[in-house]
Amino acid sequence: MQVMPMSAGDLPEVIGLESRAFKNPWGILAFVNELACSSAFNYVLMSNQRRLIAYICFRLILDELHVLKIAVNNEYRGKGIAFQFFNQCLGEIPEVFNFAFLEVRPANIAGIRLYQKLGFREWGRRPGYYLDTGEDAIMMGKIFKGGFYECKDSD
Repeated sequence: MQVMPMSAGDLPEVIGLESRAFKNPWGILAFVNELACSSAFNYVLMSNQRRLIAYICFRLILDELHVLKIAVNNEYRGKGIAFQFFNQCLGEIPEVFNFAFLEVRPANIAGIRLYQKLGFREWGRRPGYYLDTGEDAIMMGKIFKGGFYECKDSD
C-alpha cells in the first residue's frame, strides 16, 4: 500500500468511493476545487495493484487543520487502515497547525471511535448541520502542542 497526493487521475475511483460512503456525496467539481486549492491537502491510499483503498481531504486555514473527508473501501474497513492512513497523512502536511477539527454525524459510530482513537475530543455541536436529515453535527477537535502533529492527547 502506498500513500500519495490525490491527483485528477484518481477522481473516478474517488467519486465512486465517495458515492458509496456518504449519504450526500460531493460531486466531481468539489474534488476538482480541492485539488486546485493551495491550502488543501488531499491523499489517496492505493493498493499494490493501483486500486483505491481510501482517501482523505484536509484544508489548512491559518493554524487550523479542517478534516473534510475520509473514506475507506468496505473491504478494508475494520482493519486499522483509517487510523494508520490518517496519521501518515498528518505527517505529510506542513507542521504549522495548532489544532485540527472536524464534523461527524452522531450516527457515525465507527467514525467517532476512529477520531477518539486519534485523540480527538468532542468540542460541541452544530445544530441542524446536516440539511438532508436536520441532524446536528458533533464537532470534534484535537490540540497539537507547538504546531507539531506528534503530540499528546488534547485532554
